[in-house]
Amino acid sequence: MDDKITVVICLYNAENYIVETLESLENQTLKDFDLLIIDDCSPDNSVNKVKEFFKTSPFQSTEIIHFEENRGTAYARNFALHHVKTPFMLFFDADDIAKPDLIEKLYSKINENDDNIAVSCYSKYIDTNSKKIAGGHYIGPTSEDEFRYKAENGKLILIPNVTLFRTEFAIQVGGYRLKGFVSGKPRYQDLSEDLDLWSRMSDFYTSGKVMLTIPEVLFYYRKNTSSLSASKDSLIAMQNKIRYIKLNLKRRRVGKNDLSFIDYMDSLTRSQKVKNYFKDTSAFYYRKAGFSYVEKSYLSFAYFMMISVLLNPSYIVDKIKSNFIRTNK
Repeated sequence: MDDKITVVICLYNAENYIVETLESLENQTLKDFDLLIIDDCSPDNSVNKVKEFFKTSPFQSTEIIHFEENRGTAYARNFALHHVKTPFMLFFDADDIAKPDLIEKLYSKINENDDNIAVSCYSKYIDTNSKKIAGGHYIGPTSEDEFRYKAENGKLILIPNVTLFRTEFAIQVGGYRLKGFVSGKPRYQDLSEDLDLWSRMSDFYTSGKVMLTIPEVLFYYRKNTSSLSASKDSLIAMQNKIRYIKLNLKRRRVGKNDLSFIDYMDSLTRSQKVKNYFKDTSAFYYRKAGFSYVEKSYLSFAYFMMISVLLNPSYIVDKIKSNFIRTNK
């Protein structure tokens, strides 16, 4: 294969899942790809499990890079973006599972046309025991017309993080954004960092470039149903980041420069912050309802769903469309 791929796994506290993830990549029908592991100073046994796996694995090219301190997802991905030498890249989470034809189908699709700069696919949720559960990511434009409509009208290009993309275009838009954020926790640069990158890459629509999603489940996304994956404060932080990404997209569409995240937050009025708080709190209780449903705690599900609807009814409609369609795949 002339146009080679690098698959990158940013590793942090995944000792319970990394072997299963590597096995799923080992079993790919398309095997000619490089594998880069970035250890973000993981304190558990993840790295040792990777090294042990590589002793007998048939991967043609592997590399492990260790950070001496924890730098976060955005930093690790940006490092990888500028480290690899291949024209295509694919980030894969250390606890997800790839179906055998994931890479082959993404690679085939992106090479159908030189204007395809990124190709993703649908995913289905699994729990901590790798059992399929309700929900998944069934998002992203599945045709050139749909992508162009969204891009031309200033819509966010919502595609899963498991996306094969042309490295050069990600570098041209600045890679993963690391500057302009407040210091400390939460690390805003690590929230929706992929969405921020896809948003800026979608600007290439003006030169005929396209970002697509294959409408087929090609990997399994692990959901931790034993606890909430984010606290209310963390979820509110993420929603603020998404609004920031969307605002900058609209600014670029009218020829304005991006704001920094700090400048964006300073620009919000008190009434805007209150309105956003109610929306984000609704999203938090919707998520709690989802976990309760998966765990078959139906009274809690009904209670949390009721709170979410009261706080922001329109949010529920949008989430049902995106999360509960095609759940039987």
